[in-house]
Amino acid sequence: MRFRAAWLACLLLTPTANLAAANPAAANPACPNGPLRVGYYKIGAAYRDGKGYDVDLVHELAQRLHCQIGSEMELPRLRALKMLENGLLDVGPSTIATPERKAYAWIYPYNHTKNLVLLYHATQARTLADLRADPALRWGAIRGYRHGPAQDKLLADLAAQHKVVIAEDEDDLYKMLSSGVVTAAFAQPLSYGRWLRDPLAARQITILDLFPEADMVASGLALSKSRFSQEAAEKWHQELVKMYQDGSLYAIMQRFLNEGAAKQMMRLPIN
Repeated sequence: MRFRAAWLACLLLTPTANLAAANPAAANPACPNGPLRVGYYKIGAAYRDGKGYDVDLVHELAQRLHCQIGSEMELPRLRALKMLENGLLDVGPSTIATPERKAYAWIYPYNHTKNLVLLYHATQARTLADLRADPALRWGAIRGYRHGPAQDKLLADLAAQHKVVIAEDEDDLYKMLSSGVVTAAFAQPLSYGRWLRDPLAARQITILDLFPEADMVASGLALSKSRFSQEAAEKWHQELVKMYQDGSLYAIMQRFLNEGAAKQMMRLPIN
């Protein structure tokens, strides 16, 4: 009888064991759905042409958590967000948390930055009030981007006045700004720094901080709620905090940013 019970137990356990052996990633609580699907979008030092601090960050986290990366792709911003929402992506870095996005993704900050205002050289206004009163104002904005409460409210007000021109990505935005198709735009140093290394582009642009009281914006790692339970996502969060504490997050930033920019983005604590 004992032999028969043991034989039945082995028979029942064998399919599970075989399944775990065939798909070991499924047994990893940090990546419960197996190999990861990662979606990036073009944004300065964070991601461009398959490189950037977002790529190194995701790879480091995956290695620490023993998760396999199955696929990585560059996507338009809105498409990446929609795929996170629908569970077609597991991970999306450089994501600013909004109530809408937090409904479908766990979002954990890993750097802080600020949106400055870039003006076309022919624009004379130097205050927000003067800009808003400028009849020639055309504000460029990248489809799907969020900038912070005060900046997004300004864009909503300007859109209602038909003064917002939509760009597909940062390259499109900077082309429109340098040619005068748009006269103003929000941008972060991590994004426009590469573009303004061109002396001709730099001469065409004035950079202002027109929201000095605005808080720095937290950019985070988004994990699809369709793919991660809160318990699984928290493992990524805790590893991200460890990377901040042991200096490896700052080291990744330094690979793609100068020391001053990296320190500025790491100035606020990650917790």
